[in-house]
Amino acid sequence: MKILKAIIISLVLLNLPSWVLSVYGPLLGSILSYITILFLIIYYIIEKKTQPNMWMIILALSYFLISSLQYYGNPYDFIVNTLKYFIFIISGYELTKRVSKIQLFYFLIIGSLSVGIEAFFFPSKFGRYDGFYLNANVAGFICIFGYSLTYGLKSNSLKLIGQFVFTLMGLLTFSRTFIVIWVFLNIISLKISLKNIRILGVGVLIFSSLIFIDELVGLNNPRFQQLISLSKNEKVSAQELNEGGREETWAMFYDQILDAPILGSGYGTFSGKLGSLGAHNTYLMVIGEAGIIPFFILLFLIGYLSYWSFYFFKLAPHLIMQTIALAMFLLANHNFFTFYYVSFALMWIQYQILMHKKNDFLNN
Repeated sequence: MKILKAIIISLVLLNLPSWVLSVYGPLLGSILSYITILFLIIYYIIEKKTQPNMWMIILALSYFLISSLQYYGNPYDFIVNTLKYFIFIISGYELTKRVSKIQLFYFLIIGSLSVGIEAFFFPSKFGRYDGFYLNANVAGFICIFGYSLTYGLKSNSLKLIGQFVFTLMGLLTFSRTFIVIWVFLNIISLKISLKNIRILGVGVLIFSSLIFIDELVGLNNPRFQQLISLSKNEKVSAQELNEGGREETWAMFYDQILDAPILGSGYGTFSGKLGSLGAHNTYLMVIGEAGIIPFFILLFLIGYLSYWSFYFFKLAPHLIMQTIALAMFLLANHNFFTFYYVSFALMWIQYQILMHKKNDFLNN
């Protein structure tokens, strides 16, 4: 069972099916994707059953049912994607209940290190690296989610190693979302202890490492050059820093949302599955494709995580940090129902909060 659990976590958190599809072709990628679902079913059958995650089931039901009403794509693709997601949130939730902080930490470390391996051994002319995740912003989420987790570790040495690795790998993605969340989380960390100001010292070491990597392999990234210019007090225009911002993309979908706010425009219309541009925002994607019902359910779920993770801040400060990282990442990504590691992250936080609530009830 332990081996099966480790294999499934690797397949999900390391994004191996999609990576294999990209590197070795659709045949092997599809096989690995179905193997992931098959292993999840086997795990669910063998493992002791506990209470299912009703909020995720309700969210998925409302989203897929309503968005299907106006879906005009391949029905086979829709049915397969829907069934796979329900299998994942039912079987995967049992899995998340049995993943400890330290286990999650090690898998996230491995995933983040794939970014560094790509930067060193497979340097790109585009200068942004994503490792197993095939998208720099997504790889940045894995790094910031892992960075948040370090504040829940008991070992100071693992905490420092994790903070260094996750920050360096996250910066190699050159994701502005990662940088904004990282800065915000470090401000919050001062509430835990003023000693966390030491991360500024680690930041200097990390920035020096970036310069070394740039000299060694050539990062060829304009955002890195902007960072160097800022560190030298050289002027960098606001237009350069904001170039390609998500706000411009979001604005392209506002009118379409207002045209169909109740039931949405149908599955795939905001997530790029029908060949159109994606909204790069989960909240906009949900309301745009399926209307206000799943949108409010999603908002309630994120609000629930935010409230209770803040409530348990003193006991588990990493939970509010992970919730913030997740909520902000969803502002820049529209693949919540297809990138299983994002739903895995939400369910893991959700279950940790549930355990703290039970302990709090028993102690009172």
